[in-house]
Amino acid sequence: MRPGAWFFLLVLLSLSATAWAGVGGPVLQRRTLMIPSRPMQVPPLELHMAAGVATLVRFEAPLRPEVPEAMREGGLVAFVHMGEGAWVFVPSRDLTADEQVMFTFVIEAGTQPLRFVLVTRRDVADVEVRVARAPVSADEDGAQLVARSLLDAPDAHATLALPQEVVKYNSRDSRGRVDSVLWMGRRFFATMSVRSRKKGAPPWKLVQARLRATLADGVLLEWPAQLLSGAAGPRHQRHIVTGLLPEGASRLELALDGEDSPGPFRPLLQQEEPPRP
Repeated sequence: MRPGAWFFLLVLLSLSATAWAGVGGPVLQRRTLMIPSRPMQVPPLELHMAAGVATLVRFEAPLRPEVPEAMREGGLVAFVHMGEGAWVFVPSRDLTADEQVMFTFVIEAGTQPLRFVLVTRRDVADVEVRVARAPVSADEDGAQLVARSLLDAPDAHATLALPQEVVKYNSRDSRGRVDSVLWMGRRFFATMSVRSRKKGAPPWKLVQARLRATLADGVLLEWPAQLLSGAAGPRHQRHIVTGLLPEGASRLELALDGEDSPGPFRPLLQQEEPPRP
């Protein structure tokens, strides 16, 4: 990247942090987003914008997306291509609650385009977002086998050594709930059920489960979890969500997404710490 471009970037980010310091603005956050395996079948990745806040978006190598056509003419959100897979976004004003700016990146030849949506939230704004491909865990095949066994078990409930609270997810016509969570080291298996509220109506279509954890350096890591679905009944369906908590991470949260409706993150209870001697 050219030295002048980096200088411009540092000035923008410095002005953003200064503008919001001590004025009651949204919390500035840093996030890492992992790319879903089926980007066109799940809701777009959200970028949280705020007027006066410059957001740096970096694609990790070997991802080197082209400049999206929709962003070439500027408009509500100004953007600067910093080179080497980096962009800076600066909105001219906050977006309203029902206002979204959509754009798409082609990240690799022969793969589905990656969709993003820019939104404004009152509580948080992104100052830096890293976009990376999700790593493949060595135990993914074994985890999927365990998840399938739990899904096929009677009532699809795991036997828990520790009780877990119920976490509810509500939509307009359906209600989803985490019935139980089983931990095996840093790997967890959450058993969920989704039921329709209206007689004769099919249950809400769950297309993706996302996880979020806080890393030791304060960066929020968000990534798609493995989701296995059982046979759907007239008004209900069972699901198993499994994921691996990163080393040193804390505050694991789960979000359930519909086709065009990303769900909010809610805390997922973790295993209790071992008793101290």
